[in-house]
Amino acid sequence: MIQFLASANPESVRFAIDLMVILASSALLAAAFQRFRLESIPGFLIAGILVGPHVFGIVQDSPRIEQISEIAIILLMFGIGLHLDMASIRRGMVSMLAIGVVSTLAFVGVAWVVLRLLGTPAAPALLLAMAGSISSTAVFVRVVTARKELRAIHGRVGLGISIAQDIITVAMLAMVPVVSRAVTGAAVTSGGAAGGLPNWVEFLAAAAKGLGGVTVMLAAGHYVLPRLLHLVVKAGSGELMLVVSASVALMAAVGTKVLGFSPEMGALLAGLLLASTPYRYQLSGMLAPLRDLLMAIFFTSVGLAVDPQLLLSHAGTIIAAVIGVMAVKTVLITLTTWAAGASAPASLLTGVYLGNAGEFTIVILGASAAAGGLNATQESLGVTVVIISLIASSLVIAPAHRLVPRTKSLPLSKLFRVKGLTDAPAPDGHHTEIAGHAIIAGFGPVGRALADRFDILGISYVVVELNTTTVERQAARGRMVVYGDITNPEVLESAGVHRADAVILTFPDDAAMLRACEAVRALAPTAFIAARTNYLSGSFRAQQLGADHVTVEEIATARAMEKEVLAKIQQRIDDRVRAQAERARAEEATGHASSEPA
Repeated sequence: MIQFLASANPESVRFAIDLMVILASSALLAAAFQRFRLESIPGFLIAGILVGPHVFGIVQDSPRIEQISEIAIILLMFGIGLHLDMASIRRGMVSMLAIGVVSTLAFVGVAWVVLRLLGTPAAPALLLAMAGSISSTAVFVRVVTARKELRAIHGRVGLGISIAQDIITVAMLAMVPVVSRAVTGAAVTSGGAAGGLPNWVEFLAAAAKGLGGVTVMLAAGHYVLPRLLHLVVKAGSGELMLVVSASVALMAAVGTKVLGFSPEMGALLAGLLLASTPYRYQLSGMLAPLRDLLMAIFFTSVGLAVDPQLLLSHAGTIIAAVIGVMAVKTVLITLTTWAAGASAPASLLTGVYLGNAGEFTIVILGASAAAGGLNATQESLGVTVVIISLIASSLVIAPAHRLVPRTKSLPLSKLFRVKGLTDAPAPDGHHTEIAGHAIIAGFGPVGRALADRFDILGISYVVVELNTTTVERQAARGRMVVYGDITNPEVLESAGVHRADAVILTFPDDAAMLRACEAVRALAPTAFIAARTNYLSGSFRAQQLGADHVTVEEIATARAMEKEVLAKIQQRIDDRVRAQAERARAEEATGHASSEPA
């Protein structure tokens, strides 16, 4: 190893050491934050500040680290696209997306006016206002998932707002170069372009070229990507599915970059095209570990650029900015959600959960600085506001829940009454939720027997299966089937694990069964878990990981064989006794006939 490092390129060795330090420090700080029940993202940012050039100087800014960060954002946008179900949006998410758009644009307007009154020039003020309007999707999803609130009204509305903000982010990133020209003076205000055409004509031509290219990409992707992924899944290789999907995301990002749009937009569109396939949940879960690893590197690398000395000299400005961002955003989201028809408690929790700045705030700040719209001081101060707001948002959740009971007496808004904001949350899937909902993992002989019995008893169930032929066949029969691995949290979520009364693991793979027991118990602490194992030793391990009942095949086979063998032996004995009795009767009848007189 020492000889390898000695002979390696010094730049490569430096990069390897920097990456090792970033991962180690981010893991330590994230673990410390989670120990105090805080989100890990602020820990990543603070880790970058500590190991960066302005504190301990262990890691310097590296172009390779920045490239990894760009890939992290692309995969994050791709994952968000996978979660955008257009059918769900048409069925009720439109209203929630509207809340997100209205509240986000309202914040941009209020923040821009305030910054202008404080003396900030118009263009930087707009860039800062746009950046501050975006909340943290990653933190929101983690909080509502950990608190089992994803199906609550504030969880569903907050997710809709987050999706709206993620889509708006793409538009904002496209606007950053245009707004930044007002600062850099790059735009030509008179005289036309070099080719003699007016600037507005060139702008329209470029826009038409870009939109036409994106349209072609969408049309081609709509027909090619689902079929391509279907062929990959048919090959039966999960690794190939992951590689192909990641390649699609990167190719789409490069394509939109060439067309003059942001690479993030291309990744979002690629994810959106694959969201209509039955493989979306499995794919999202497979990408999650890689995405989380790259996001840790991204947030830590962002912290490298923060100068603590600069922050101390602007402490008052930072504190005021954090309070202003969180207060204004919380109030606007709360009022908008309440005006749309949600109750006061749900509106308040939605506003509090989304009152922070987020990961795409950092992306917009970085893009603005790279385009010349913001200077290094403004970018560094903006990143610090993000860090503190993320920490503060974790601390205000518990007080918000204590305040909720006091808001129950407040009336509903009379402006709008959106049905999805007042009714109980809809169940997962397209079936009606009734008592006794179960998840059947695996659809072999055991799974089919259970499904047939559940049909007779009227028990709601979802089948989770990795065989594409089985998925297509059972879906055609009207059964609710989810393609994916039962150990994948995304697949479990899509199957409705949080409301499942029972999860039945019918497949014969012991290693997968143990992983599934652990995954299901982590997401559904009260669900009944029934598992199947080949050996008695596997039963004890499965029960340790959360299984309530384990059928051991060797014991079940022994009992079944004992019963069947004894039955067969008894049948043979009975047949022999009957045969002997029949022979005896026949002999008796023959003897009786011979003794009669002629």
